[in-house]
Amino acid sequence: MANINNQLFQFTQFMDYGLEIVLFFDEEGKVTEGNQTAKNELGYGEEINEISICRIFPNVLKYKEEALSFSDLEIEKSVVQGDKIETVAYRKNQTCFSVDLKVVIKKENGSFFGMCLALNTATQVGAIKDMVKAKEKVEDATKIRNEFVSNVTHELRTPVNGILGISKNLLDTNLDEQQKESIHIIHMCCSNMIQIINNLLDFSKLEAGKFSIEEREFSFREAIDKIISMNINQVNEKGLKLLLNISPEIPERIIGDELRISQILTNLINNAVKFTSVGQIVVDVVKTIELNHTVELFFMVMDTGIGIASEDMDKLFKSFSQVDASITRRFGGSGLGLTIVKQLVELMDGEIHVESEKGKGSTFSFSIRVKKADIGIEETQAYKSGKFVYDGNTRREIVDLQDEICDLEEIYCFGTAENKKEIKNTMEKLILCIEMENWEKAELFSGTVKKLVESDKDLKRKAFRLEMTIRKEDYENAITQYKELKEALASLLV
Repeated sequence: MANINNQLFQFTQFMDYGLEIVLFFDEEGKVTEGNQTAKNELGYGEEINEISICRIFPNVLKYKEEALSFSDLEIEKSVVQGDKIETVAYRKNQTCFSVDLKVVIKKENGSFFGMCLALNTATQVGAIKDMVKAKEKVEDATKIRNEFVSNVTHELRTPVNGILGISKNLLDTNLDEQQKESIHIIHMCCSNMIQIINNLLDFSKLEAGKFSIEEREFSFREAIDKIISMNINQVNEKGLKLLLNISPEIPERIIGDELRISQILTNLINNAVKFTSVGQIVVDVVKTIELNHTVELFFMVMDTGIGIASEDMDKLFKSFSQVDASITRRFGGSGLGLTIVKQLVELMDGEIHVESEKGKGSTFSFSIRVKKADIGIEETQAYKSGKFVYDGNTRREIVDLQDEICDLEEIYCFGTAENKKEIKNTMEKLILCIEMENWEKAELFSGTVKKLVESDKDLKRKAFRLEMTIRKEDYENAITQYKELKEALASLLV
């Protein structure tokens, strides 16, 4: 018996942290133990062990003729079935309050166990009201924030577009190289600012639930061509190769939101280019399901960039979040791009996933659902081939995508054919950037050269010295050190 009482005491100690009133009673209805909530709510304090349970819940339990029983058959039936009873609990001062009550009574082998669990519904209602008020405040704050973001971004867009237009016009005038470079930087900064403004506008619309997907008929392959055309300059500027594969099973004309599909794919390609210095970007599109007029398209964007550590994966799709704080400093961005991409994909009944390994590139894959447009057989026959390589300013059609995908380990393995080819191409781009005093791109290519010769300490030292000189924008010394590095590489590049 002492052991049972000890267990009850331990249980009530645990229940002291809960909102429910917990009372244990014997077969005569006398309370044997109560938690702190019961002592406080009922006003008995430590005296609660001297009180009858019938005094607390007189509408449910009664003690008559030396026996504990229920007030009526309906209540007894509810207790047997384990149902909740809506009743009142009486305090020491005879005031009462509404509760949701559960009564447990067990009689076995001459032993008795009785327990009451009661939740003050007034407290519960108050908590719900507080929660509703808090929710309304959050919604109001979110609405104000979204309106503020929308108004500010609209106001920002006008002057930024003005600067962008003027810088574009200036680039068409007679400028010396230094002026052109300065105007080019202004133009690039304004373009980046417009992208950030657009992301903020999209984010505020998505948060406010005002974003909708428009369904229109369009040519899928023409849309993909436009996306590639918009991004190919960035690919070429970094000396990367872009491979495209569109499955011949995909219908030529589909019904969906062309603008948002373009936005998703452009964002993923931009990210791939941004975080890749050597190798290629691969865009692969296949049809996975076709049911009636609904088609599921599956996209993969693969790169050979810096990759993502497994512990950082959960940060990818969070608002205003970057995998690493240094990412924003090195590569820019608002941290909203992938958040918007995820929500757009979900609006098109799809999902997005990422597979990556630090230092070995990333693969972003997503699916969307579109409708198949009705077209003739002749038009369908015109689109059987869909494998292309974009290398520099050339586009060539290929038979097998796998034959064109470069081996990143071979590229980084010093002295291999792939490594030599990449070093030669990067060195050619590097000298052009130095000659034009395009220091930003020159620093990028010098860093790439340093990675490509990393296993040779002497060459790595020379490449690092050149990179530091380029950062200082020292033209004369940069040319001298470039020649020294090229001469040291001469035997390798033969």
